[in-house]
Amino acid sequence: MFKLIASISVCLLGIYSVELSAQNGRFDLGSRANGMGNASVTLADGWSMFNNIGGLARVENTVAMFTYQNKYGVPQFNTFGGGFVKPVLKGVAGVGVFRFGDDLYNEQKINLGFSNQFGLTSLGLNVNYLQYNIEGAGTKGILMLDFGGLATITEQLVFGAQVTNINQAELSSFSGEKVPTVMTAGLSYRPSTGLMLNVEIEKDLDFDAYFKIGLEYEIIKKVKFRTGLVTEPFESAFGIGFTPSAFDVDYAFRNNPNLGDIHELTITYRFDD
Repeated sequence: MFKLIASISVCLLGIYSVELSAQNGRFDLGSRANGMGNASVTLADGWSMFNNIGGLARVENTVAMFTYQNKYGVPQFNTFGGGFVKPVLKGVAGVGVFRFGDDLYNEQKINLGFSNQFGLTSLGLNVNYLQYNIEGAGTKGILMLDFGGLATITEQLVFGAQVTNINQAELSSFSGEKVPTVMTAGLSYRPSTGLMLNVEIEKDLDFDAYFKIGLEYEIIKKVKFRTGLVTEPFESAFGIGFTPSAFDVDYAFRNNPNLGDIHELTITYRFDD
């Protein structure tokens, strides 16, 4: 029944939105982040291309990555993403790709990012080309910018912040609708190696702020357990990560009581530079 409702909803969006005002609006990716309830603004890994470009500067090796999200068991909501990250020019550069939807309605994004370290602080900029397509209504592409940073306050405390779509790119000239501009800030407490507690606040300009909390703990060597909570809408999250060698294999599960479950599987490969 839910699959039928979802398909009908997407069809209605296509009929109603000749100016392509329907949108998913979420581009956060990576099972490590989503296993922690996406409390990811202080993380520094290849998936910083999507979660906080400021963290990219702290990646030390060339990285290739891919992820797949199954949202609520509805094929029309499936999401794919991937990227390639490499240290260059005394900083770190990367390219990322994202796709949500099916042939009837889909969102596709490619982003180019660069981040640099300045002492205890790293700053980065993402340039995104975002394309919306609705069958029978056409295609629209726009440019948007993300800016973010990380700051090491102490050996145990890291601060992170990012603004997505800082240029407030307009999606529809007819309705004035814009791609969501989202501000995120958070603290990460790392009392020991293998233990991390993240707390964040996120604010879409058009909606109320909400909180996220995430935990990562290394159970045994090369195996990490994750969990997290989101306050609005309320979601619980769990995840596990395994690092056998140069590979990271991560799985995340998120539950929304009203919509259902999200499963995500991520594979990351670190090259020996």
